[in-house]
Amino acid sequence: MATPLDRGIAFELQLHALFEAHGYRALHDVRLAGRSGAEHQVDVYAELVTPLQVIRVIVEAKAHEQPVDKDALLKLQQIVDDLGADRGVLATTSGFTSGALLMAEGRNVDLWDRDRVSRLLGEVALAGVAGGAAAGTAIGLGAPGLLAVAPRFSLAEVRAAVEDEVARGRRGGFLGVGKVEEQVGEVTLEHHPFYELDVDAVAYLEERRGLRARAQVRTIVPLRLSIDAHTGALVTVAANGHIADTGHVLPDLGEDECAAVKALRDAEFSKDDLLARGWRPAKAQQLLASLVAKRVVEPVEELHGRYRVTGLVPVHAGFRAVSVAFAAEPLAIEPRMIHGVALSQAAVVRAVEALVPEAQVRSLSVVYVPVFAADLERPDGVRRRELIDGITGEPLGR
Repeated sequence: MATPLDRGIAFELQLHALFEAHGYRALHDVRLAGRSGAEHQVDVYAELVTPLQVIRVIVEAKAHEQPVDKDALLKLQQIVDDLGADRGVLATTSGFTSGALLMAEGRNVDLWDRDRVSRLLGEVALAGVAGGAAAGTAIGLGAPGLLAVAPRFSLAEVRAAVEDEVARGRRGGFLGVGKVEEQVGEVTLEHHPFYELDVDAVAYLEERRGLRARAQVRTIVPLRLSIDAHTGALVTVAANGHIADTGHVLPDLGEDECAAVKALRDAEFSKDDLLARGWRPAKAQQLLASLVAKRVVEPVEELHGRYRVTGLVPVHAGFRAVSVAFAAEPLAIEPRMIHGVALSQAAVVRAVEALVPEAQVRSLSVVYVPVFAADLERPDGVRRRELIDGITGEPLGR
């Protein structure tokens, strides 16, 4: 059964996909600093670039069964004003109180009730996020930006394999040494999320110049990068079908940290270089300390007070994205999420554009990879979970 948190996240992702489908650059679950200096959590931030202006929209999603009151409207209005956005959207899977409807008149905040949301997303899409829908309910076939990889095994096949393993454990090894008494409980199909970014990045390609001479030519190439949404690790799909960690992990960087890295990543720098770019002394010192702690920047040992950016992520055309390697299809059912907190999409975009040299992110998708979870219990009540790769059928986390 989907939890209220699951339904809320699903609703946010549907709204995120809606804005992207209409030409906006949208980010889900982003934290933005306002004019007051306060930081605001925003469900969906959307920008539309036109020849004359950039339109910025702040979206607050409420997957509620009860009508939304005026307090939610006033809170969103404060966020819109503090961020200097052009418009706010308060969207709900239910409706609004009469006080909220009256309060909204003349404001730059639009109220989207269930009827309007269902027209925009489709009633089938809305069913998956309203009123206790079970996992497996359709939430919008072909929703842009949401993809899923089909498991290669059935629940029955996985359960049989787990029961065989448990039976071997009961017998133990030679003369029964190492016996483990366990019972198989529930076996479920869950999903692990990956972010996939279509990126224009710098690459150096070898070009033949004459019979023997070769030269490295700098060019911009399109790449698709897969990033573990829980850990921030950049991954690639190996020839054996395993999703392999490349050894590069994207840190959670704030906007000022990303701006500092972009401005100073090509040469050694000092605190004075940060001051020259408009940061105040206390903020410049805080930035340096934070970037060093996150292992993005390190001091130059032989030069006191100078630093260099060391956390850059090299990329090459050899990366195999998850969606390409496994032919992911548009999401068709609501995924049951594997435990763990996903990183903010906005933070991942910021980190890629800061740490992948001269990268420009063109789009972001979420790809759900199947994982089977088997609950096991010993006679003394000790429980554990066995995770099985839904593509290779091999145990995970060993």
